[in-house]
Amino acid sequence: MKHLPDTDGSGARDEAAPASSPGDRSWWLWWTVLLAGVLVALAGTLAIWPAEAVFTAAPTPTWQLTSYRSAGFDKSLKADLLDELPAAPELVLFGGSRAMRFEPSDVSDLTGLSAFNCSVQCFRPEDAWAFSRYLITRWPDADPHCIVALQARTFRADHLRAGLLNDERLSAAFPARLLAKQRATLPSPATKELLGGNHYSARGSLRRNRYDSTRKLPGYSFRRQINVSIRRLLDNHRWTGPTTVSRPHAYFEATMRLYNDRGVTPLVIMMPVQPRALRAFREVGFQRSLDELAAYLRDAQTRCRFRVLDLTDVRTFGGRPRAFYDALHVMRPNARLILEYATAVAPECFR
Repeated sequence: MKHLPDTDGSGARDEAAPASSPGDRSWWLWWTVLLAGVLVALAGTLAIWPAEAVFTAAPTPTWQLTSYRSAGFDKSLKADLLDELPAAPELVLFGGSRAMRFEPSDVSDLTGLSAFNCSVQCFRPEDAWAFSRYLITRWPDADPHCIVALQARTFRADHLRAGLLNDERLSAAFPARLLAKQRATLPSPATKELLGGNHYSARGSLRRNRYDSTRKLPGYSFRRQINVSIRRLLDNHRWTGPTTVSRPHAYFEATMRLYNDRGVTPLVIMMPVQPRALRAFREVGFQRSLDELAAYLRDAQTRCRFRVLDLTDVRTFGGRPRAFYDALHVMRPNARLILEYATAVAPECFR
């Protein structure tokens, strides 16, 4: 009988290393082939995947960022939030800081329409024009409803803000000659931090800012807060003479016609003022500014179609005098009451 070679040449079998049987070798061969096949398949899959899918994490949504610096400031932020929506909003809200607390989810509750709050600081009609043009460019088949929140100073002539000049998504709405002229008169834009104390929702509403922090400070007094803001804002609400026909008027009417051409009747809201502040402002001629705004809107309605609600006095819509952060800025409870009133008395703007 032929024996396997001895392990140490002594003629004694090494009991620690028994010889493998043919069945053992087949089992290991089978597993080796299977493992090789799995590795080949995995390598092929990785080869056809984009590198980004393998090595790059998904970007953080804009509304979840903790820092946002852009020459376009909050206008660029709102454009970024629009870009991240899964579909075109069915209603868009325009306005300044006084309209930022309109909550899109409240609009949806009341109307069934998906909404986006496009309010920006120092709002002018040119902002509504630029964002509306961008919306229609991005979603050509969309016919969004429109709310524009105004104040007495909305139509004062002003420079185009940095966001309109530096964000190409918005500057595309304006003639090159106007852009060149405006850029020549403004210094290089600063990239200020926007999210230091501000928090926005995915649909553009302002959820928290310094106003909310102030209300939580020890010794906070609502009455003192209103008095301080009245003193600070009184000069801005003095009557200083009539507003001349200006570029904001032209862009406001162009925006209204843009929606009219798509079968939409925009809603224009004259925003409320805290009652004690309204009395103080009227003592320095503010009512003349309100009357001038109302007269212009009536005249503009002869050239384009929109509905106007004058909600300057909170009693008009059942507003709460204490649901203000200061003399001008409504809290969400008043913003919700405004929407409830608007959907009840101007249903044609939501269907």
